[in-house]
Amino acid sequence: MARVLEAAQALHLLAPMANLRLAPVRHHSPRCARHLRALIEAFAPDTLLIEGPQELDALLPALQHAKAQPPLAVYLHAAVGRGEDELRCRGYIPFAEFSPEWVALRAAGGLGAAVRFIDLPYGARLGLSAQLEFFATAPEPTLDAEPPRQAPDVLAGLIEDAGCRDFDEWWDRHFESGVEPATAADYFADLLAFSLLLRARGEGDDAENAAREAHMAAQVCAALDEGRRCLVVCGGYHVPGLLAGLGERMSASVGETLAALGFASAPSAVPRGAGQDSCEVGAHLIAYSLERLARASGYAAGLPAPGYYQAVWQAWERGAAQPYRATWPALAARLANLLREQGLPVTLPDAREAVAMAGRLAALRGWRGGRAELAEALQATLVKDADDVGLFAGALAELFGGSASGRLPPNAPLAPLLVDVQSFCTRYRLPARLGGAQRKELDIYRSARHREISRGLQRLRFLGIPYAQRLAGPDFVAGADLARVREIWELAWRLETTTALTEAARYGASLEEAAVNRLLELLAPPSAGNPAALVLEVLVMGLEALAERVLDAVALWLERSFDALALAQAAGRLALAYEARNALGGVGLARLQPLLARAFAQACLRLPALGQGDAAHAAAAVDALADLHGMVRRAAAWADGPLLLDACGALHEADVPAPVRGAAAGVLAMAGRWSATDTDLALAAALGLAHTAPQTMGEYLQGFLRIARGWLLGHPPTVLTLSARIAAWSEEEFLDGLPALRLAFSQLTRRELQAFAQLLVGREQAPALLAARVPDEATLRRSQALAAQVATVLQHWGFDD
Repeated sequence: MARVLEAAQALHLLAPMANLRLAPVRHHSPRCARHLRALIEAFAPDTLLIEGPQELDALLPALQHAKAQPPLAVYLHAAVGRGEDELRCRGYIPFAEFSPEWVALRAAGGLGAAVRFIDLPYGARLGLSAQLEFFATAPEPTLDAEPPRQAPDVLAGLIEDAGCRDFDEWWDRHFESGVEPATAADYFADLLAFSLLLRARGEGDDAENAAREAHMAAQVCAALDEGRRCLVVCGGYHVPGLLAGLGERMSASVGETLAALGFASAPSAVPRGAGQDSCEVGAHLIAYSLERLARASGYAAGLPAPGYYQAVWQAWERGAAQPYRATWPALAARLANLLREQGLPVTLPDAREAVAMAGRLAALRGWRGGRAELAEALQATLVKDADDVGLFAGALAELFGGSASGRLPPNAPLAPLLVDVQSFCTRYRLPARLGGAQRKELDIYRSARHREISRGLQRLRFLGIPYAQRLAGPDFVAGADLARVREIWELAWRLETTTALTEAARYGASLEEAAVNRLLELLAPPSAGNPAALVLEVLVMGLEALAERVLDAVALWLERSFDALALAQAAGRLALAYEARNALGGVGLARLQPLLARAFAQACLRLPALGQGDAAHAAAAVDALADLHGMVRRAAAWADGPLLLDACGALHEADVPAPVRGAAAGVLAMAGRWSATDTDLALAAALGLAHTAPQTMGEYLQGFLRIARGWLLGHPPTVLTLSARIAAWSEEEFLDGLPALRLAFSQLTRRELQAFAQLLVGREQAPALLAARVPDEATLRRSQALAAQVATVLQHWGFDD
């Protein structure tokens, strides 16, 4: 590895004063954690200064509690900006059992040493950050993700020179399983040399990084001025910035080394306001999992495969001489079990051979052996068919990712939202503590109390809290089961419920406030999509005060939308909201009707331009067309029937999927715009494609029967004509078209099927036809193949007919 300073220089930089030591670390590195513990024991500081936002100081009693069980994470959240420009930012700081920072917290407790987090407060950091969008929109943004300035060309060169496939494998060889330094100080000296190599050849600092390092240096200086014996735990990238901020406190030789590296040995100026929060920040401790840590480990400062490294750490804690290799037998056996559960023929001898092969690979490469050697050996010995590679990769990711979950200590402060939801559950006698599931039936139309419970459960659903699952009852948001009068829920408080409520605290301190702010976030760009569905969310959650805001968004969206399907779906959602407004209590939505008229008209005008799409797009278009037709059939005040019929006439002749054309034909037939003869001709034209695309007839009928089942049953000649034409298909055409035909006729109710059977074979034979077992497509295909084989044999003996 190329170096920018010698080992002796690095050792000198890490011990710049008699009462100060610096420990550069990589987050979630077990060897870093191991050597950090040794350094703490050897130096015996009375104060540990750890890189991390100063808001974490308030959580120290919980973090250091004996019953705090990692993996845990500190969850920070803050609202930045105001009005439409407001961003609700959040960040995670994970701690695993093998994280250096976690080991430092535990070691400090054993020594009775004080702990301080010295990084810039999260609120102030957001005020300087160029990554606000990242903290507001990323699925799980971590604060320890270093900015992309770490000399990717240098990393690429190091990886290539070492013959490694990626940086994680390179790190494993040079700083995890492949090394055994004489002392902790030697290890950290090598790590500092590597960090300075990246910094010296990187893209330079930004204002946020400079402010962070200046703030951390100021905190170190303050502790030193108090006469404390300090050990600083921080990312290696920040060490020169911290040293530069010590100024005259460090020796001249340290200053000369820094100057040679291009760092001024004078205190950095802290930007105005950088040490102050620019917004109110919430900080909470949440239970985390290795699975989540694996998903969040895509940043340069963290390690992948936390399950593997946890096994390494636990082997180390048990006293294993070679902890990285000591984990191999147990991991190989567990992977063999996972693969056997998925049906692969894997045995324990295979697992033993994988361990032996990993050792031979390591010897061949001249390394001690680590994760890469184990993974390669496992694949070589356990995968016996190329088709099984995907199953193996999934099982290996599950094994290396880990499944352990953390547990909060009893003194962890509760988020206000969590307290509010527990109060809500207690008030209505719902589960508020860990336990089994409870079934709850709610009569939302007759009981005000039940309606309030339903609104609370709907708010929890809207926030994505794993607590309430609707089993049955009217689902207004999805437009399903609306004929039911009772909601049936299954309620269960789980560990994930507490975690999710804490994470949702960024939206507000109460359940209502959180639901309101989440809804407003969805209305704001870039989240804003089709806001019509949010009208229904407002109703089911009982947030009528927001109705005007949502309807304003709908009006603006209608001005800008040209998507025929989206417009038709919006009309359907708005119609459902209008018709359910009294039942759900939202009687004040007076603006709905003119918006409905506008959405209906715009959808009709755009329908001929619907265009092609996949099967899901076609199914959604048929459903939307059925909704528009239903409004006309109900004589809704906003529904312009002639306009819809004109649109369907044009749509039937347009280049659109067969189900959509069939649905348009159904609308025209039901409304009387087409005569029976016109409809027969349209169906006959679809049947005429049997020779080139036999499935098209079934798809056309799917759309037609979605709208016009009643029309077809009321016109027996058409039914008989359809039957005769399908009977004239060849066997191959019939088998090709059968799946689509099945789907088409599966829409008929049992009573409609009885009527259809009577039209085909008469009243007396209809029951037998309905009771007949119809073979599935696969059986028919096998029968066809067998018939062809028999015909070949008979032909050999002269039986051609």
